[in-house]
Amino acid sequence: MNLAIKHMKVRIYSILMLSSYLLFSYYVFNGWWYSSIGTLLIVFFSYLIWRKKFPDVTGLNLSLKTVLKTLLMVTIIICCSILIIKYIGSKKGVNIQYSGLQNYYHDVFYVLNEEIILGGIAIYLLINRYKLPPLVSSAVLALAFSLVHFVFYKWVFLESGIIMTKTLVVLLLVGFIRNNLIIYYRHIGYSWALHFGWMAIMFGSNSYMAGTGTELTEPEKFNMFLGSHEMLVISSILATLSLIQLLRKRKAS
Repeated sequence: MNLAIKHMKVRIYSILMLSSYLLFSYYVFNGWWYSSIGTLLIVFFSYLIWRKKFPDVTGLNLSLKTVLKTLLMVTIIICCSILIIKYIGSKKGVNIQYSGLQNYYHDVFYVLNEEIILGGIAIYLLINRYKLPPLVSSAVLALAFSLVHFVFYKWVFLESGIIMTKTLVVLLLVGFIRNNLIIYYRHIGYSWALHFGWMAIMFGSNSYMAGTGTELTEPEKFNMFLGSHEMLVISSILATLSLIQLLRKRKAS
């Protein structure tokens, strides 16, 4: 009876954790600070589910040294993202205008929420509960990551649009890189840095056509920047390097 009650509690906490992620990450309540509330709720419910194991499950087992390295990494990635996005935008007649701190604050935590739920927890469950090999887990999750963007922007999100094939390929490669980082380092610090460093510039900033002043929609941003030849080449190189790194680790073990 106690075991049945325990399982029921875990199911309830899991539903509440996923609901917190969906409701408090994507401006459902239209408050810039809501994503950080979502982070607190996700951490709270994940603790109730996994107790002392929750840092390993969520990928939040971050030492002070790792946090400092993550901050350095995100600074470098932001600088690279600015250069790449401005270069791509200039070829398309698109200007990038930096927005207020509220947007960037929102991005910090909505990206963190995604990394915990769709990164740390998802990878942990695929490898430890469903016994999939790490590389298979990474590839499966990357494919799901890419397809979810297509489905949500076509049928779910208010800013609807079609995510193009090349963009989906880049999303798959980026998801593969992100997953490999989590598997290799066993935390979400560096994957968060990679994710936030790009999204803060692509989504946290305003992109608009220089001639008309028309702001790009979210699907248009995805297709223009992530779906560019430059990002296809960069993501292909990084995905290959992350694969080599993971294979070397597997061979060493």
